[in-house]
Amino acid sequence: MVDRPEMKDSKTSITTLQAVACRVVRAVLALFNRVANFLGRAYSMIVLLVLWELIALFINNPLFLPRLSEVLETIWTSLANGELVTDIGASMFRCLAGFTLALLIGTPLGILMGWSPKWDNFWNFIISFTNPIPKLGLIPLFILWLGIGEASKIAVILAGAMFPILINTYNGVKGVNKFWIWRAATVGTNQVEMLRKVILNAALPHVLTGARLGMAVAWIVLLGAEMVAAQTGLGFRILYGQQTFDTRLVFSGLLTIAVIGFTFDRLIVALSSRMCRWYFSREDEPGAAQ
Repeated sequence: MVDRPEMKDSKTSITTLQAVACRVVRAVLALFNRVANFLGRAYSMIVLLVLWELIALFINNPLFLPRLSEVLETIWTSLANGELVTDIGASMFRCLAGFTLALLIGTPLGILMGWSPKWDNFWNFIISFTNPIPKLGLIPLFILWLGIGEASKIAVILAGAMFPILINTYNGVKGVNKFWIWRAATVGTNQVEMLRKVILNAALPHVLTGARLGMAVAWIVLLGAEMVAAQTGLGFRILYGQQTFDTRLVFSGLLTIAVIGFTFDRLIVALSSRMCRWYFSREDEPGAAQ
């Protein structure tokens, strides 16, 4: 029996519909798994926020602990009138400028110290001596040197964020598997290729871990710098809330910093997962504290 053209077209249509249906089901299942995975990680944050609201309701003292809903309302009002947008923009510029400079200085210096004994001998004691200095204590000094403008704030952030990046990069280079170096040397790899293809790739997870820590320190130092010498920014916003006894304003600034810092932290973690898949043998995101 020979199939008529109409029957062939109907069979083709059914096959196409089945393929589309399978793709839709797979996409829905993948989305469901992602949502379930996200909720499995984020449920602690949801519990914390719900507890915040309930405890604030129980205490009923907005000066001590405002409700989360009131803080969110304050954030929305500040966004609507543009004040919070201005503060976020000022803080983001300072933080990213200082962090970028810290990354550009700390990463190459850490690599050179880990790779070259001469660089290590010269810089090791200097790093150990200057690292314990409280970076917030440098704010008055940088104001005297650089003035009360943006340069002093960026310099303080640079000083704070550079050390975690440098030290983690240094440890990453020093901890490269010696067998990898030996194998590369046996095939005639020169020093430049060794550094580029073996050392840098092997140390990259530690560099990104240092960047993650450096970003967190950058926001901490930024807050102190803006409280001392700034007329805009999230730190100034928090200080203004304290001076006017507006606890909701204080919490709105802190919550905004937490959200922005969390976003950057997740971006670095995602970058680590993508660039260093060989390093992380399990499917979880890198880092002990995710």
